Amino acid sequence: MDYFDLNSTPLVGTLGAHGFIDDMRRLPAIDSQASFNEVCRGICNIWRKHYPEGRGATSSEFERLSGRIAQGAIEKQVIQTSWGGVVVTRYQHPDVEKYLVVRQGGFLALEKHAEKDELVEVKEGAGILLWRNGGEPMLAVHVLQPGDSFRFKPQVEHCVIGTEDLLLFERSTDPQGMDQDLQFIYTPAEE
Repeated sequence: MDYFDLNSTPLVGTLGAHGFIDDMRRLPAIDSQASFNEVCRGICNIWRKHYPEGRGATSSEFERLSGRIAQGAIEKQVIQTSWGGVVVTRYQHPDVEKYLVVRQGGFLALEKHAEKDELVEVKEGAGILLWRNGGEPMLAVHVLQPGDSFRFKPQVEHCVIGTEDLLLFERSTDPQGMDQDLQFIYTPAEE
């Protein structure tokens, strides 16, 4: 069983987040599929409570990519998911470039990769990133806003939460093939 406490210390001094941090500290540890889903939904609820008008915005690009996903899956090009979907813009093994279109309230699995090295850029919207390197005892909590970028080396555990509509662009080197080395720790519950 994997066990994760949240470290909200990285939020101190950002977004006027004191009440947000206090509420985050009341969330349970992640130690099961149920608690993972409870924490991710709780983060979305806390965000709406503290930022009812929102903090991010999306453009017609988010809508265009959402529309493309809604038209249906296309192998190695468009992937529909419970949280939104993926639009692949370039795949030339081992290099992959793709958009992750995360709807408000959606969240990706808490996951890691055996060999994949990825750089993720926040293009539009707002969200939360949970992540930790293998040796760290807690998941760090970071606010995602346009212009941010994060690099996930192999074995780095991470989860993206769309507290608002969120558009990410990922560039990765994926030696085993697109997401073939993906290791799920906890996944979103089917609604």
